[in-house]
This record gives sequence, structure tokens and C-alpha cells, in this order.
Amino acid sequence: MAEKPILENFLTCPVCLETFRDPVSLSCNHSFCLICLKEFWKEKENRTCPVCRRKNSKETTVNFALKELAESFAGSLKVGSSETEKGEKKVEVVCSKHPEEPKLFCKDENRAVCLMRDKVHFSPVILDPNTAHGWLHLSDDLTSVRYGDTYQQVPDNPERNNHYASVHGCEGFTSGKHSWDVEVGDHLRWTLGLVKESVNRKGELLASPEYGIWCLKHNSGKYTNGLGQTMKVQTSPQRVRVELDYNRGQVSFYNAEDKTQIYTHRDTFTEKLYPYFCVSDVSSIYIEKVFINPIKNKIHVSVQ
Repeated sequence: MAEKPILENFLTCPVCLETFRDPVSLSCNHSFCLICLKEFWKEKENRTCPVCRRKNSKETTVNFALKELAESFAGSLKVGSSETEKGEKKVEVVCSKHPEEPKLFCKDENRAVCLMRDKVHFSPVILDPNTAHGWLHLSDDLTSVRYGDTYQQVPDNPERNNHYASVHGCEGFTSGKHSWDVEVGDHLRWTLGLVKESVNRKGELLASPEYGIWCLKHNSGKYTNGLGQTMKVQTSPQRVRVELDYNRGQVSFYNAEDKTQIYTHRDTFTEKLYPYFCVSDVSSIYIEKVFINPIKNKIHVSVQ
């Protein structure tokens, strides 16, 4: 049961939020329904990706491997639904929040499983190149970033972080619950959490709620929150979980391995929040599962 939402997220079009229909993959590796992409491009001068806004450099042809997987997944949902009805009276239940009949039903808990998008789910984290500091080098497919040996002459656009070596996620949040993991390993220095859209990106500031950054910091074995308070951590986490509950005004950090809570900050959010990453060592961030590999001195970002 737990695997279906994960696969569903992978096979969901970011535009229509439905299972892929005739999916196409762009040069940045993001995929969309063919018809959704055509509709999106009708209003654009350039053929850019709806997610990362990078210009597409290859022909848009149907990704048949992804199409077959999506059709197989859609078929499994129908089979599961029909098997539930065999020898049983059809469960006439609708989610209390959403006016649709549930696609899945858990026999063990005797309840419908809602697949609407405001459920708690692991959120894909795609880095936004327009926010990356000049010392941060991003890969062509936007799946990794590293602190480089040389400073890049990047455009001084309004979104760019000019003071700290930080980068934001592409997708911002204004409601709901969102969660992602960061495998930090034995990496010496990192800061991770969330940042408000209107944060000062051009001048000096503190990574604190006062300036619009809700974070957990690590520096050579010492853990602190955005208020400068030292966090007592019994076991140094190899993987940190970041959880945002926007509606309740909470940002929480956990040891993702033993599920122990490290810190929760409660606040009132009034604008869009973005995933926030700041690295001070030579390291790389990969958009898969956020973790730092101490052997290769890399931070890997990934979605569960």
C-alpha cells in the first residue's frame, strides 16, 4: 500500500496532476502529458519547461517506456478496485474533503485512501538555477549542484542569492503538508530548511525566522536552530527529515532513521515558502534524496 503513492507521484503529470497520458520528456528530464505541454506552450514565446523554466533543446516525442509504465499503473488501480468488489457490497464512501470516489481502499483499516494532492506526501525537490549563488555549479539536468573552485559570472537577476552559497527549490508552498529527507552523513557544515519568497537575497542577513529562514544548522558536530539555540542531539543523524505543515505554521526536523524529533519551530506563515539549502564545503547536491556522502563530500537530494 505504501509503494503506490510513491509510484503515483512518479507517474503524475506536474501540470494536470493526473497519471501520464502520452508522456514526453524534455531535455531537462522533466516529463509531462503531451497535450498538457502543448497547451502550456501555446501561451509562451519559448518552449520552456513548466517546472524549471529551462529552454527545451530536443524534439518532443512520446516516451513509450514511461507511457507503458503509466498505463500499467492505471490498469493496476482498476484491477485492485474490481477485486475489492468481488463477493462484497460496493463501498459507497467519499472522502469528507474531496467530492470524488476513492481509488483505493485499505481492507486492514477498513477505510478509503484519499489520493488527493493535499495529503502528506514526499515532495519532489528540484533546485532553481535562478536562485543559485555564483559559487554553486549546477548540472545541466538540474539534478545536482556543487560548491565550485571558481566563481561563475551569473546574471544578477532578482531571484539570485548573492551573499551566501545557497540555492532554493523550484516549487514553493502556500498550504498543505510537505516532507523530504536530507542524508547528511558526516558532512561538516550545512544549513537546510525553508525560506520565504521575499527574503533579502542581495545583502547580509542571518539564517533565522526574523529574516524569513526557518532552518537547522550543523557546524562541526554542533546543531543550532535559526534562533541560535543549541539543539541536544543524542545521536548525530545520518539523514534529516524536513517537514512543513503550512496551515498549522510548523517546520520540523527529525532524525529520519529513528524518527526522533530534533526541533520544531512554530510561526505564522504569510507567503510562499521554498526548500532552502546552503553548503560551505566543496560538495554536491543531487535531486534524488537529499543526503551528504562523506566519502565523496557530496550532498545528495532525493525524494522518497
